[in-house]
Amino acid sequence: MRKVRASVCSPPLRGLVRGLRFCATAITIHGILLSLTSAIQSVFSGEALVKDSELIGIFIFWILAVPALLLTIPFNSILWKYGLMNAPGWFAWPKPLGIALAYTVWVVILFGLAQIIHRWCERKET
Repeated sequence: MRKVRASVCSPPLRGLVRGLRFCATAITIHGILLSLTSAIQSVFSGEALVKDSELIGIFIFWILAVPALLLTIPFNSILWKYGLMNAPGWFAWPKPLGIALAYTVWVVILFGLAQIIHRWCERKET
């Protein structure tokens, strides 16, 4: 039988690990919602979704599009270099593959930091 060890991290570090994991999970869920919304908009005409309720358009813009734009800003130069931006203006929007890559990098970084801190805590206490 395997013996289960209690967490040896101090409460602030445990909170940091949980916070990093929560942020990574939230970014993952946000990316899934963004891709589902994009798929729904491509299947149905945009007029049918926004004609009935302007609230849906506001939700899509402020809750999904703006955070996605903010999360991809650190990667804009890389995305430009590899042709993963849509418009050649000051308000350029990343292509779906660029958004997916940026979200993937964020999730890997956050989960990786959480894992590194967790392992560091375990080694420090043993």
